This record gives sequence, structure tokens and C-alpha cells, in this order.
Amino acid sequence: MGFHKPTETVLGVDAGDRNWAIGFGAAIGVAIGAVLPLVWNSIDDSDWVPAHDLVSAIMSVDITAIAFLRPAALAVVGAALMWIWAVTQPRLTISDDEIVVEHKGSERVIRRDQVSGAYLDGSAIIIDSADGRRLFDEDVEGAKKRAGEAFRRHGYPWESR
Repeated sequence: MGFHKPTETVLGVDAGDRNWAIGFGAAIGVAIGAVLPLVWNSIDDSDWVPAHDLVSAIMSVDITAIAFLRPAALAVVGAALMWIWAVTQPRLTISDDEIVVEHKGSERVIRRDQVSGAYLDGSAIIIDSADGRRLFDEDVEGAKKRAGEAFRRHGYPWESR
């Protein structure tokens, strides 16, 4: 994981995408934290709210710091969830000789001579071997826009479907 050569093409969540997603998750957390008291005031009398007494006790705390802590805490939660999403996404580093698959902290290499065909099925990249074995079958972020061109640029057999 990390740096790649200019002769390689990377498909998946890169550092810029990850940082943007983390910032977005934090912003959504702040927004939810700011709007939550307004929403609670409108549904406070409802019986269908799960753990109503507990939520009511938490929402009724009248400390000025809570007005700042709630959005901050939810910003941390939102950022953490987006970070988890980003680091669990598969990432392909395609070169003329091999495809390096990074997924959930592990890395494996698919040699060029193993690949008989690659194509998209929805947002999933499918890589098949000559003997019909499926070498890769995962959704890859941004694959629909860039996968075909990336595989063709490095000389891999790409099938348009």
C-alpha cells in the first residue's frame, strides 16, 4: 500500500477520495448533531421511539457544552465510519506485468499471464483466468469510468459488455 509508479494505474479509493469522504462524514455528523434537538422536539411525545426514556433523558440535559459536544461527537462518529468504509474498499494497481489487489489489509498479485479477460459487471470488476477461474470479482470505487481504459492501456484483454 502506498506509492505507485507513474507507469501504474490505480483503481479504487485513493488518499484524496478517502480524505474527502472523511470530511464529508464529519460534516454530516455536525449537521445531524445540530438538527437533532429540533427533530427530538417534534417527536418527543411519540410512543414509537425506541428507548424513549433514555433518549429523553439525554436530550433534556441543559448544559451549554452539550450544544457543542453533540455535533463534535457525531462528527467523530461520521468521520470514523467513512474512514472504515474507505480502508475496506478494494484497490487495484495495474501495471504492464501484474495487477496488485489490496483489500482489507492484505495484498495479492495477479500475474499478467494468468489473465485471460477482464470486464465490468455493474460496478464490479471481473478478472478471469484462461482455465475459467475467477481471479477477482469485487466492486471497485470509480471502476465504471476508468477500468476499461486502464486495462487496455496496460495491454490486458478488456471485454465491453
